[in-house]
Amino acid sequence: MRNPTLNLLFVLAVLLVSPPFAHPADDILWYDQPAETWTEALPLGNGRIGAMVFGGIEEERLQLNEESLWAGEPVDAYPDHYLETLKEVQRLTLSGETQSARELGLREMTKSPTSFRSYEPLGDLVIESGPNGKAGDYRRELSLNAGVNTTRYAVDGVEHAREAFVSAVDDVLALRISASKPGQVNVRISLRREKDMTVKALEGGLLQMDGHIVDVAPPEGYDDNPGGSGPGGEHMRFAGRLLVKTVGGSVRAEEESLVLSDADKAVLLFTAATDYSLEKMTFDRGIDPGRVADDILGKAASKSWSELRSDHEADHRAMFERVSLSFGEDSQKDRPTNERLARLQRGEEDPALAALYFQYGRFLLMGSSRSPGCLPANLQGVWNKDMWAAWEADYHLNINLQMNYWPADLCNLSETMGPLTGWLIGLSQRGESTAERLYGAQGWVAFHATNPFGRTTPSGSNLESQFQNGALDPLAGAWMALTLWRHYEFTRDKDFLEHNAYPVLKGAAEFVLDLLIEHEGMLVVAPSTSPENAYIHPETGKPTRITWASTFHTMIVRALFQSVIQAGEALDTDSSFREELRTALDRMPPLQIGADGSIQEWIEDYREAEPGHRHMSHLIGLHPFALITADNPEFFNAAKKTIERRLAHGGGHTGWSRAWIVNLWARLKEGDLAWENLQALLAKSTMPNLFDTHPPFQIDGNFGGTSGLAEMLLQSHTGVVELLPALPKALPVGRVTGLRARGAFEVNIEWRDGALTSATIASHKGGPLRIRYRGAERECETDPGQTLEFDAGLNIKDSRE
Repeated sequence: MRNPTLNLLFVLAVLLVSPPFAHPADDILWYDQPAETWTEALPLGNGRIGAMVFGGIEEERLQLNEESLWAGEPVDAYPDHYLETLKEVQRLTLSGETQSARELGLREMTKSPTSFRSYEPLGDLVIESGPNGKAGDYRRELSLNAGVNTTRYAVDGVEHAREAFVSAVDDVLALRISASKPGQVNVRISLRREKDMTVKALEGGLLQMDGHIVDVAPPEGYDDNPGGSGPGGEHMRFAGRLLVKTVGGSVRAEEESLVLSDADKAVLLFTAATDYSLEKMTFDRGIDPGRVADDILGKAASKSWSELRSDHEADHRAMFERVSLSFGEDSQKDRPTNERLARLQRGEEDPALAALYFQYGRFLLMGSSRSPGCLPANLQGVWNKDMWAAWEADYHLNINLQMNYWPADLCNLSETMGPLTGWLIGLSQRGESTAERLYGAQGWVAFHATNPFGRTTPSGSNLESQFQNGALDPLAGAWMALTLWRHYEFTRDKDFLEHNAYPVLKGAAEFVLDLLIEHEGMLVVAPSTSPENAYIHPETGKPTRITWASTFHTMIVRALFQSVIQAGEALDTDSSFREELRTALDRMPPLQIGADGSIQEWIEDYREAEPGHRHMSHLIGLHPFALITADNPEFFNAAKKTIERRLAHGGGHTGWSRAWIVNLWARLKEGDLAWENLQALLAKSTMPNLFDTHPPFQIDGNFGGTSGLAEMLLQSHTGVVELLPALPKALPVGRVTGLRARGAFEVNIEWRDGALTSATIASHKGGPLRIRYRGAERECETDPGQTLEFDAGLNIKDSRE
């Protein structure tokens, strides 16, 4: 049978020389030595394919990922008699018998498999050059603006360079190897993976990787989750294709590798595919991953290197360069990034490193959530080296996936919402049957942990976790749905609202209406919890997770119902349903302040089991929601005391938790405290390649840090576009362009000596604009395409596009 990959054997027409480094004005991470560990390597991605580039000399390694390559299969666990048990657990909880409620729920509302299998690495692309003398003049860098990684070094008077990028336009990893003298490219190229695949080397410069994940259940196989992760068997199929073409020299197939000899230059193109189908939310045996990869590679190979790079860079810069950020002269730019980080960790000031970190977060979101990808950024974005990743690198819906998308609209990367939206629509559709089977409810439900297969039943590593983290939090999906509402607030895209956001939001509200029960004249969630946290039970003296009407759940219900009401008004639909929601809102438990002056996390003012807990769940009304604002000073001040108490007891000790604190302080207009915690995020929870660490690596802290810095400079959650609401003293001068505000506004701001000098606001959809700076406020109507220029006194100079 003829190998379809042989169709790729044609010449790449032109291999033009291009500068090995980006323009000096670009945002750049750079290092003067190769990466020794994965958290020193530098990431590339196009939303679907990820690569971690090590920059080695004798051996270069690019660790590869494909977003949909997951072990396992769709698995949901439906406990028998769940609804009947739930009613009894509700009765016990509301009567104060929480220990009995917990024991019953743990026994009857759980079922194996309690969890699911992990996101897996695709493999490694290895380029071996062998010992070739002592290397000098070494530098590796990542241009965030261009989306290009470059490694350069010299050996015996010969300069060697490697340039790599992952193109969203052509859906390939492209890498060029070159040298300053002819005939100096001598390398062996291999594709490697720990298991479940074979590689063939073919004449004509082709490597074929074909794989089929075979999961082996215990006791013969490994399972990271004691409660089980689903059955073994032959699961997802995958393929990788690599094409090499040289200028000069030769390429030959040798065993499972390609050997390049005496070449002047070489171009490597790699792509991959699986048989995952988002439409089906499982693998589709009608998809041939090898043929898909062949087709992608064939199209890319019809372009020259210069065309590939030019098309990639134009596309990448068009997104990335919408936003720029500067805090004045970067006096440390000539220091390697890891050295800058080490100096900051010793207490030295480096505002420009914070600006670089901000842009790095935007770069990572582009790399892990955009077309051609179809899945949202997971706990590690798209980058993972482990066959069983920490927490499966799953979609965690009790803060982590939400935080991943905090910068999406605010930081002018609205396209990154596409993969999240498509996946969330599928999840909500799967969650309809779960709402009916477990709760006898309308709408849809999803719990705190899920995956590309769309698990919508409670999940956890074991039975206890399945109950306490899963079953006790049926509003995790509803919280995630509010990300779609925020996207509409920023874009005012009514087509998106009508066809994508509103059905998901309405379905979540329908479920919650059926979930709420009457108690003490109120409508409450019972049983309830506050994610991963506990209080000290006043009678038993033991840490207890189960309660009713936690502040966390009550705030989600309020934010959800309010958003659905506003969405229905915008679409002029479902008036009777809106009235149901208004009536329910009037009967929700009130927000409460405890005896210590902080926001009360539980329905009663219990003693905290862990006062420095990493989760800030009772403050979601402050951020990301807009339920606690300066318009209510009592709760606003109580929120300040809440954070102070958390930090005084060691809170913020994980990367994402510290990032959340940055956002919370920014919302409280405490710029110096927000900046202090951003510095702590960099100093305590950031690795040499600027990845966030939980520990281990978890990408949500990167995205939360980016969002937090943006919130210091611009806020719009109250309906007012507020300029420099939390500007710290450490940033006396600066300029930011391209941030987005709710209402479809795009904002540029400049400041000096800690004060606004000018601002420009472009109105993309028209409509009313309220703008505020240091208490001064101005209102005006805008037309679509209109640009307003403001001076320091908010006086307007009008211009039009």
